[in-house]
Amino acid sequence: MKSHVAALAAALMLAAPSAAFSQAGSKGAVRVGVLLPLTGNTAWAGKTNRIAATIAAEEVNAQDLAGGYKVELVFGDSQCEPRAAHDQAQRLISQEKVQLLIGEWCSSASIAVAQVANDEKVPLLVNISTADQIAGDAGPYAFQSSMQNRYSQQREAALLQKDFKFDTVAIIVENNDFGLTFRKNMVALMEKAGKKVILDITQDRNDTNWYSTITRIPNAKPDLVIVSISAVQAANFVKQYAEAGITTPLFSDYPPPPRIFERQVGMQAGKIGLVRAAFFVKSETNTPAQKEFVGKLEARAQKELNEAHDVTYWDVASYDAVRLVADAVKRGGPKAADYVQAMAATNIDLVLGHYEFDEKRGAKPDGLNFVFIRTKPDGSIEVVQ
Repeated sequence: MKSHVAALAAALMLAAPSAAFSQAGSKGAVRVGVLLPLTGNTAWAGKTNRIAATIAAEEVNAQDLAGGYKVELVFGDSQCEPRAAHDQAQRLISQEKVQLLIGEWCSSASIAVAQVANDEKVPLLVNISTADQIAGDAGPYAFQSSMQNRYSQQREAALLQKDFKFDTVAIIVENNDFGLTFRKNMVALMEKAGKKVILDITQDRNDTNWYSTITRIPNAKPDLVIVSISAVQAANFVKQYAEAGITTPLFSDYPPPPRIFERQVGMQAGKIGLVRAAFFVKSETNTPAQKEFVGKLEARAQKELNEAHDVTYWDVASYDAVRLVADAVKRGGPKAADYVQAMAATNIDLVLGHYEFDEKRGAKPDGLNFVFIRTKPDGSIEVVQ
């Protein structure tokens, strides 16, 4: 009997190291810098994105999804601005000793971060910014898990030709990296479809007065107005558009966050029948994984921020980004060369959809969802299939 007990004890002792080896943290910690706008005009996004990323890290560590490594998140307030994002990326690398980076939110800020990542040879995952070729132009250390503008505009152009009758268009964008790539893509797609662009305007994102731009629309007489304006200024534009009494149909690219935007200008957006694109909106069309995530994040936001929260695409993208990083670490480890090789070979289903990367390290769009939403006259929204 004693020999059996001794044998069992010896077996358990031999098994213990391998069991511990498989647990999160047994191979050490991986420090991941996450750049978010925690102050400034887009802090409304940063505070819930931070919660989403934190939930993902907690799950990664609890379920050992990083293959024996413990993921530690270190946040930087990048303010959705290039200078701040650049400086915070440098701080995270030099002072916080992060090995990997996630971020940013605004495309111009992400381009600045990508420059730092390339110079310092620290891998970066651009999870939200959608300007074309951020990863492709940055060098071998950057990946872009968001759907790039050129793919979004292809889908938007198809919708417009399907659901709207028009021959002429006005295109209005903000004068930044995001707006200019949208403009370039949309102008080319409209011309290819035989539509005439009769008004083409760029405006500074800090200019809150859109009346001078809006008053040019009646004289130009376009059949459709297409805009790409950030969440900061989109509400101002819609208010001024509705107040001007313009009846020309309006289509917007996706930046205004669903329901948050409707609380600002729902009745005005409904008055003009605003249609816009979105990567995700909380609705009955959500997948089981999306519904599960919505429940977790809404409960956590209520607890930590003491406020109700309608989950947006950006929340999902921040959660998925941490999971993508953990998956690459699991398959390749945290050393830059091995991690980059593993990230390039990504093939995984997460909350937003299916992720794979092309030869320029941008996410292939085929597996990612894309929906269209309309603001109804009562200020609520509906998903347009």
